Amino acid sequence: AVSRRRLDRYMQDSNGLLDSALSLYERNARIAEAFYRPLQALEVCLRNHLAAELRATYAAGWYRNGGPGFDAGTVAKIRKAEQDLLADRRIISVDSVTAELSFGFWVSILGRRYDASLWRTCFAKRFRNGGRGMARQDVHSRVDKIRRFRNRVFHHEPIYHLDPAQMHAEIIEAIGWMCPDSAAWALHHSRVDYVLENPWP
Repeated sequence: AVSRRRLDRYMQDSNGLLDSALSLYERNARIAEAFYRPLQALEVCLRNHLAAELRATYAAGWYRNGGPGFDAGTVAKIRKAEQDLLADRRIISVDSVTAELSFGFWVSILGRRYDASLWRTCFAKRFRNGGRGMARQDVHSRVDKIRRFRNRVFHHEPIYHLDPAQMHAEIIEAIGWMCPDSAAWALHHSRVDYVLENPWP
């Protein structure tokens, strides 16, 4: 079930020994599993904070009323979310659309093309570091880095070599930019540090 190609990285880091590569594969799976809680906390926190600002600025119909000035690609992602809701026979509402939109969508609307519009009118006040406002590019760079890491986790790719301890710290810090209480909660429930300190159960 596990192909040689999937094991290439593990074999390379295990001097070609299959048993060692499989052990490393198992360790990688344990680390990835531990990241579920902090990644979930970040994704939910980000989408809910951004959606709340869109709603406050452009009303509950922000995803349809044209107020935010989304480009064609962003609108297409929203329409796809609505289509998926309809296909599942679920009600289309601001809450259901918010939940259906991907993490990539929320990261993308922090991008440079929305700097003069959404960032300055809506989102900038939601991100604070040590009580100070933050530059959009710093926020976007961090959450986009986390998005790429998240995709590796959920696509079952190697992450053990990507300094998972540092990534964990960066995820918790990014949550804290929006909500320090949520960051404390995510850290309290996270198993990442324990798994990294106890690699072989």
